[in-house]
Amino acid sequence: MGLVSTAATEPDGAVGRELEVDNEAGGGAVVWRAIAKVLVVTGVIFLVESASYFVVAEYFGELVGVDHTANLQLPIDRVTPWFTPLVLVYAPWPFVWFFVIPAIVLAATGKDGFARYTINSMMMYVVGSVIYALFPTTTRPADFINGTFMTLPEGAPFHDAIVELSKSADNIWGSCPSYHNYWASLFIILALAPGVKAGWRYPMVVLGGLITLSTLMLHQHCVMDVVITYAMTGLFLFITIKLKLDKKLIAWFIKPARTAKPSQPVEAA
Repeated sequence: MGLVSTAATEPDGAVGRELEVDNEAGGGAVVWRAIAKVLVVTGVIFLVESASYFVVAEYFGELVGVDHTANLQLPIDRVTPWFTPLVLVYAPWPFVWFFVIPAIVLAATGKDGFARYTINSMMMYVVGSVIYALFPTTTRPADFINGTFMTLPEGAPFHDAIVELSKSADNIWGSCPSYHNYWASLFIILALAPGVKAGWRYPMVVLGGLITLSTLMLHQHCVMDVVITYAMTGLFLFITIKLKLDKKLIAWFIKPARTAKPSQPVEAA
């Protein structure tokens, strides 16, 4: 008949009916439009995250000054050990996440997981910007380097790279929510949810765990940064699924140029 309906596989039959497409007439165009929309949305997420972290967080942190920022450190943060090889996990993510994270989520969880990633990311970066502006926070990683708390040993592997990383204003201002831990928590939560494809579950959990450990054991974030960020990720995913925002986004991603119309009865001669 030329019609493929997702109504039988989608939890929401109404959304499924919206996704009916005529493969013979426009299926290829639908695919290319969906790809274009995915690329546009991914680019928008990148711009919003960059503005949130490199503009809002840094500006408001400098505006109020480090002595007036909120500090979320607990006593446990003063005894967290160093494990400097984790810089190999921590450092690349702000630069590769734009390509790697969406690709991993799409490959591992399909369109449902990618839609949840998209909506969750916009929620996290918008709310994160508000928090950065209203409550600038800092873990002041340079304090650890200088010996106020756990001193970074001079002979530690990657010592110079970590010193330079911790001197960066972008790592001092606006540390909660932690976007590194957002990416980590997203990997872990999506990997543990039903529907993840075979072979992806454990690698995603391990990668998420390593990212979180890197933020703690390089003293770039404190325990409360991790706890709050994981809680925010879970809350936003709950809202997304409860309101079926992911299904609505999927419908928009693969909305055809025209919907299939029911066939008209043929009048007898």
